[in-house]
Amino acid sequence: MQTAVDPRKLDSQRPKRSPVPYRRWLHALAIWLVLATAGLIVIGGAVTSHDAGMAVPRGWDTFGVWSLIAPLELWWDDPGTRLEHSHRLKGYVVGFSTAALLVAVLATQWRRKKAVWLAVGLSVFVIAQAILGILRVDEVSLVLAGIHGVTGQVFFALTIVMAAMLGRVWVERDQQQGPATATQPRASRRVPKLALLWLGLLFLQLCLGSAVRHGQASLAIPDWPLHYGQMLPPMSDDAVKAAVAALPESTQATMHKAMLGEAVTAWRVHLHFTHRAGAYLITAFGAAFLLWAWRRWRNSGLVAWPTGLVALLLVTQVILGVLTVLSGVGANLATLHQTVGALLLAASAWLAVRMKLVPTAMEDAVTADRLQKPNQRPSTRDDQSELPTGGLGATA
Repeated sequence: MQTAVDPRKLDSQRPKRSPVPYRRWLHALAIWLVLATAGLIVIGGAVTSHDAGMAVPRGWDTFGVWSLIAPLELWWDDPGTRLEHSHRLKGYVVGFSTAALLVAVLATQWRRKKAVWLAVGLSVFVIAQAILGILRVDEVSLVLAGIHGVTGQVFFALTIVMAAMLGRVWVERDQQQGPATATQPRASRRVPKLALLWLGLLFLQLCLGSAVRHGQASLAIPDWPLHYGQMLPPMSDDAVKAAVAALPESTQATMHKAMLGEAVTAWRVHLHFTHRAGAYLITAFGAAFLLWAWRRWRNSGLVAWPTGLVALLLVTQVILGVLTVLSGVGANLATLHQTVGALLLAASAWLAVRMKLVPTAMEDAVTADRLQKPNQRPSTRDDQSELPTGGLGATA
C-alpha cells in the first residue's frame, strides 16, 4: 500500500537553487536593443512621411547588391534612396542585436522561463517583420506597409518589456520571492485590467493612424477643432466635393500635395474623423487612467516615473496631432507624431510592468499592519459567531 508523501519533505530534499542574479551587461544589451529599435522607428516614419518606401525597388537588395554590403555610391546621393537604405541597415542592426540578446538570455537566464520565451518571441517577431518589409516592397503593397508600421511599434513595446524583465527591479523581486516549491508557489501579481485596456486602446489608435498615413487621408479634414467649419464633417462624396470646392485654392493645393494627388473622398474623411474621435477618447480615458494610477501607487517612485512619462507623452502627442493638421501635414511633424505615438505605447508597457511588480499604497499599508501585529490571528466568521452579543455590540 502506497503511503502519501509529504510535499514539505520533498521540498526539503530538493536541492535549493540560488535565484538568477542581476547582470548589468545583459540589462545594457536589452537597453541597446530598445534604443536601436527606437532609431529604426524614427527612420521608418521618415520614409513614410517623404514617400520613400519604394525608392529602392527590390526588397532584398539595393540595386542588385545585398543591402547589407551595398557600396555607398549606390544609395547615398538621392535623399529618398538614402532614407530607405538607411532604414534597411538599421533593420539589420536591430535583427543582429535581437539575436545576440537571445543567445545571452539562453546562456544566463535559462531558469527564467518567461525571459527565455520573450527572447525567443522577439527573435521570431523580428524575422517576421523583416519578411513583411521585403514583401511590402516586392508587392508594392500599401496594406503591408501599414501592417509593417504597426507591428514595428508593437515590437518596440515588447523590447521595453524585455529590458524591464532583465532589469534590477524585476530580478530583485524574483530574488525576494525565492524559488517556487510544492508547498509555497511563487506569488504572482497581475497587470491591472485598466492598464491592459489602455494598451489595447493605444494599439487600436496606432492602427487607425497607420491607415490614415498609408491611405493618404492625413489631410482629408484640413481644419481643427471643426471639420470643414462644422461640428460633423460631410459624410457623402457629393457633400465632400462641395466642401472641398468651397475651400480657398491655397488650402486645396496643400491638401493635394499632402495626399500625394489623391482625391478627397468620403471614406478618407470617415477614416480621418474616426482617428480624431479615437484621439479624443484616448485623451479622456488616459487622463482618468493616469489619475487612478497616481492615487493607487502614490507612495511609489517606481510607478510615479513611468506615470509621469506617459502623461507627458500623451499631452505631447495631442499637441503634435493638432499641429500636424494645421501645418498641412509637414513631413517632420508627421514623423514626430508617429514617433511619439510609438514612445507612448512603449512607455505605457513600461508602466504596466511596474504596476505588476510594485504593490499599491493600500497593499503596503496592509503589509505594514501585519508586520506590526505578527502574532495576531485574523478573525474569521466562525470566531465572530462565538462572541457574546455584548461583545459584538461593543466592537460595533
